[in-house]
Amino acid sequence: MEFFVNNILLTMFFPIWISLVIITSVVFKISSNRKMTLLFTLISTFIGLIFSLGLFKYVRIPNTLIIEKNILWMPFESLNFYIGTLIDSTSTSFLMILMIVSFLIQLYSYGYMKDKRGFSKYYIYLNFFNFSMIGLLLSTNLVQMYIFWELVGIASYLLIGFYYNREDVSKSAQRVFIINRIGDCALLAGIIIFIYISQIYLNQTNTDILAFTNMDDITSKMVLSAYPEIFNTAGILMIIGAFVKSAQFPFHIWLTDAMKAPTPISALIHSATMVCMGIFLIIRIYPIISPEIFNIILLFGAITAFLCAFIAITQTNIKKMLAYSTSSQLGLIFIALGLYSIPVAIIYMIIHAFTKSILFLSAGIIEKKYNNLNINELGNIRENNFYLALYWLIGSLSLSGLFFGGFTAKELLIKTTHNTNCLSVLIIILLTSYLSTFYIFKSYFLIFEEKSISTNIKVNNNNEKSMNMPIIALCFFVIIPGFIFKLSDINYLCLISIAIGGLAIINAYSCYKCNKIFIPKLLYKLSYNELYIPNVYNLIESCFNKLFKITIIIEKYIFEGVNIIAGKITAKLSDYISRIQNGNIQNYVAYSIFSTSIILLSLILFYFIILEVN
Repeated sequence: MEFFVNNILLTMFFPIWISLVIITSVVFKISSNRKMTLLFTLISTFIGLIFSLGLFKYVRIPNTLIIEKNILWMPFESLNFYIGTLIDSTSTSFLMILMIVSFLIQLYSYGYMKDKRGFSKYYIYLNFFNFSMIGLLLSTNLVQMYIFWELVGIASYLLIGFYYNREDVSKSAQRVFIINRIGDCALLAGIIIFIYISQIYLNQTNTDILAFTNMDDITSKMVLSAYPEIFNTAGILMIIGAFVKSAQFPFHIWLTDAMKAPTPISALIHSATMVCMGIFLIIRIYPIISPEIFNIILLFGAITAFLCAFIAITQTNIKKMLAYSTSSQLGLIFIALGLYSIPVAIIYMIIHAFTKSILFLSAGIIEKKYNNLNINELGNIRENNFYLALYWLIGSLSLSGLFFGGFTAKELLIKTTHNTNCLSVLIIILLTSYLSTFYIFKSYFLIFEEKSISTNIKVNNNNEKSMNMPIIALCFFVIIPGFIFKLSDINYLCLISIAIGGLAIINAYSCYKCNKIFIPKLLYKLSYNELYIPNVYNLIESCFNKLFKITIIIEKYIFEGVNIIAGKITAKLSDYISRIQNGNIQNYVAYSIFSTSIILLSLILFYFIILEVN
């Protein structure tokens, strides 16, 4: 097992090496074999998967729970910044999920991208994304983590804007990047304040202050030495960074813009990778967070869970519905974090990663076969695609928390909430569970059972094995955890949850049969229009665009105008002076006498004025 610890950096540098190999083969036209590109990428990710599994087992051996290695990176006056690797149960859990999901999505992408342009570029971006995520998960301190945090943002921007030649995709990628910059700037500000506090109050001379393994001790000292307002400000700024990256209200809007990416990328971003960075950050900075900030996490998690589930019930685009579903489920994970329950949050995240990957990859097959993702324009797909319907049904049962791993995760969350006596939060969880079951089964009935109402759907009968095998593996990962929860653990809360889910399925079937959602018109309008939050963002964007136009006018007609006028005056003076310098000595003598006379007369006049005043 020590081999995995000593060579952990291989998992991070293999993806970069594979990217360079692909770039070299493309630039120098050594080979354009797509299967070789896929094979190299899969080997790189598979090696990372083996390492993550080995490390996951190794950290559970007594006395080896935390393994940290650091080297001096950059000395700066009284600060010494370090980089290194931190291996513990948290990093290995996230790393293992990243590698499993990445490997399966890379395999799936071969069939999805087989007839599309930019195949090599697509896999270069995937490898770069893996490199950035691994570096973030293995970071030993906040500075190193922030560097890879930004790299993940760049990688996601490239993946979301993969079809950049389409104007709508380009604008969506830019919006995603700009919204994420809000969180990035907040996180950076929080880190700077944290360093400032360490310098002012604790006189720290290195970045041990920012090391995750040293955070408990340093935080206790800071609480005693620093003003609570300053300390809490740093914590809140970091939490804002987590909120933005994990698409929590009101920053969740970027996740729907990310749907412009190829469907496998949507699955990668929405599962256990980019959107879970906020969860990982909160776990790492847990000692910094005060009880007041935990209440904020709990509040916004509950708001996000309910509102995004409410919005999802009326969405007609499959990927958009799943995007809001992701934000809603992440809100439930934030509830677990706000209730001080990290194990439940991690378990829920793992199950959600596999479940959401099943649904997104199934949507990719639907898109590939029917070139359509509108729920109302699809129907009766189960007749010719039994296995595809089965995939969606398994994902739906898990997402609703009625069976499989989703049942385990949801019941653990409900029990945790009940044990903390948070009745209002428990009610929100149950309502969110009802809405989640409703919208996911409504989509199942409309897509796989309803007769198609569109006669213009083009069917592609190509059946790619590489697109089905990853989904089968993910179904296995979702089904197996369902057997962990013992029947003896089921209590009245579990039964209530199951009853609510059953009621939601009946309601979804009724709506499918009547082709109508039984909610008041005002609520339907609010849900369908996404609570008008996109309109608010559009208004802000419009205001900024007008402000930019004003600044352009100011720059063009004031600043540039002053420069132009000054330039013309200088040119006129230069032209006049050049005429004076004509080489005629008599003229020079006359100019000198005239100038001297003017100066003398001015001096005499000034002298008499002074005498008159005195």
